[in-house]
Amino acid sequence: MVAAHNYSISRCAPSRGNRTGTNKGRRKAPLIAASFLYFLTALLELYALADPWPGTALGTNIGTGIGAFNTSFEASGLTYHPDRGYIVVGDDGDIVIVQSDASITAYQMLGGDFEGITVRLPSADLVYIASENLNAILEVSLTELSLTGKKWPLEIPQSGGLGFEGIAFVPADYAPASWGQSCCGGFFVAGTQVDSTLRVFDVDTNAVVESALGSVATIPTDYSDVSGLHFSTELNLLYVLHDAANRLTVMTLDGIKIAQYETPMQTAEEGVVVVPNCDAGTAALGLADDNGPIVMQYAGLSAACGASTHRQSVPPAVLWLLMRRSIDFEGM
Repeated sequence: MVAAHNYSISRCAPSRGNRTGTNKGRRKAPLIAASFLYFLTALLELYALADPWPGTALGTNIGTGIGAFNTSFEASGLTYHPDRGYIVVGDDGDIVIVQSDASITAYQMLGGDFEGITVRLPSADLVYIASENLNAILEVSLTELSLTGKKWPLEIPQSGGLGFEGIAFVPADYAPASWGQSCCGGFFVAGTQVDSTLRVFDVDTNAVVESALGSVATIPTDYSDVSGLHFSTELNLLYVLHDAANRLTVMTLDGIKIAQYETPMQTAEEGVVVVPNCDAGTAALGLADDNGPIVMQYAGLSAACGASTHRQSVPPAVLWLLMRRSIDFEGM
């Protein structure tokens, strides 16, 4: 949804003076150009507006206790496991399991440069981590809180200290047909700080891979500096976090934007997860912030589990503008 603005494009009545047709045409041309430019500016502004934040404005930091284990902890990735709770990674290479009441139920320093985390199968005690320095997906056992030794390097652009930052898993049943047939039950979606393109990878997590895997599909987004990703199977929606732009984009897997929000803290959000309560029709949204042991939990989101996520590619406000504020060139 886009906030409605009252853009007024006035009509310019032609002078009734004694002029030739050539002069009329010369006077009309700049008026048409100016009106069109004004209309285009208004249209672009409508597209750029962020939607109102969908949850509570003031969240709760459930990560305060992590500092007891690592005083320099910087939350850089976030996911949720239905049997374990929130799982947070830090860019020192540590992993933490946190509950909604801010209690810490597990912590382990593994070492590395962890920037994102996702659950592949909720029934399994495995999670998959985006390693920026290795440009690879790493597998971690939740039972032992240890690396399994499996990793899958990816073809993802890097530039200086910028690289692999966000990861999400999409089960094959939810994937668009354009992604092709998955070898192993689903696809990993990866985001980088370098550009605005999300890359889709078909990874065999039972295989040992030495060379970097190429992407099988891409998803365009509005901004570069992708810092966090999450796919909700309950809502069939992809959540894309952009750190530099301070934006959270909600979209379908085929690239249709549903909503776009300004992040509440406007700081260094680097992880996102949505936890729906389908019976109640609500959800909690979590944001990991790289400025410290900060895991903000926001309540009060509405969640229509199983609802259709597609909408018109042109927002209603823009359609209204086109219909109600169209320029009558013949009358100029």
